[in-house]
Amino acid sequence: MVYTTWENTIHDGSQLQEGEDVELRREDPLYQQIYRILRQQIVYGHFKAGESLSESRIAQSFNVSRTPVREALQKLASERLVVLRGFELTVVNPTHEEFVELYACRTALEQVVAEKSAELAVPADIANMHEALAEARTAIDKGDHARVFKANTQFHDHMVASTRMPLLAELLDSIRGQILIARRHVLAESIEIENGIFQEHMDLMRAIEAHQPTNAKMLMARHMQDDLERGLKNFPSK
Repeated sequence: MVYTTWENTIHDGSQLQEGEDVELRREDPLYQQIYRILRQQIVYGHFKAGESLSESRIAQSFNVSRTPVREALQKLASERLVVLRGFELTVVNPTHEEFVELYACRTALEQVVAEKSAELAVPADIANMHEALAEARTAIDKGDHARVFKANTQFHDHMVASTRMPLLAELLDSIRGQILIARRHVLAESIEIENGIFQEHMDLMRAIEAHQPTNAKMLMARHMQDDLERGLKNFPSK
């Protein structure tokens, strides 16, 4: 079962060219597949913060009825990735206060991630994190901001996976989408900023690889504070 889609993201996050087809798999409920694709599109910036989502246009693009699209949008709304503004569903656009609150929650959770990763990461986890860092370094050097953003996200995802704590991963995932949207919205595309984040990730990597949980937790707290401050510089206070 293949439907043409206007966008370029498929199930595993890899990229399609405009006009290519995306396969919706028979074994998964249709609304779940549409939800996954739309979530990727929102998180990785095809749909911008505050942008309206047309149920009918999305249904037309997938060549499906509006029912599975409506169910997919309801699931996105339950994660606060889309919100109702008047009579329209729009991509969430966090306020200054919401951004600060999101980072307070994220900081608490990410410190646990760093600590547990330093305790539990095995060589395969370490290799995955190094691969993401290498990808980020290459993307920074090439000025590919979208690729940097994705590699940085993958670094954190690999760190979470290394903890082998499904509940922790679920809690982080419940706010991760909103944070990624906010960060994409407020962080300037700056090589200086990207280099700063890369260095902070490298410091974390060394602490995890050396199995230093206390140091990793401290470095993560500092990284989160720096990330918050970077965002607030570009975020209107009102």
